[in-house]
Amino acid sequence: MKEIKNTTVYSSDKIKKFLGIYYFERIKTIRIILNILIIMMIIYFFTKQDINTLDVITFIFALFGILEINTSILPKLNYYRITKQKDSVIDTKLEYTFKKNNFKLVSNKEEYIDYNTLKKVIETNDTYYLYVNNSRALIVDKTTLSKDEINTLTKIFQEKVSTYKYKK
Repeated sequence: MKEIKNTTVYSSDKIKKFLGIYYFERIKTIRIILNILIIMMIIYFFTKQDINTLDVITFIFALFGILEINTSILPKLNYYRITKQKDSVIDTKLEYTFKKNNFKLVSNKEEYIDYNTLKKVIETNDTYYLYVNNSRALIVDKTTLSKDEINTLTKIFQEKVSTYKYKK
């Protein structure tokens, strides 16, 4: 396999999209459980005979809970937090060199990462999200890659990474 080179700039749009995917991917099971509990609270509210102020307040919080859990409110809040950080990743430029068994990452320093040590890879139409661990993920822009390079990388990720997902 010949080396595949890529340069990705962490633009605002790329980070916003990543935060949405990261959030909904990370808390999938918890979100389902919380949705069920909130729906049970709402059903209980409508089946109750005598309703007091505390019941109405609980109902309103349950509605806000449904909105928060199932919309992009939390990713937007996290994005806002990132923009306010002194060492924000926005506009960071990363250079990748993909090889047969690993890839080189150059930003402030040079780093080599083996594919089989990646926790997960999520592929979308225009991006790869490479999860190094639970708290670190890398964004790789596919728009600068040729079709053959994308096919090669996808095949490598599918073969060498324990969890690979494609999301539209």
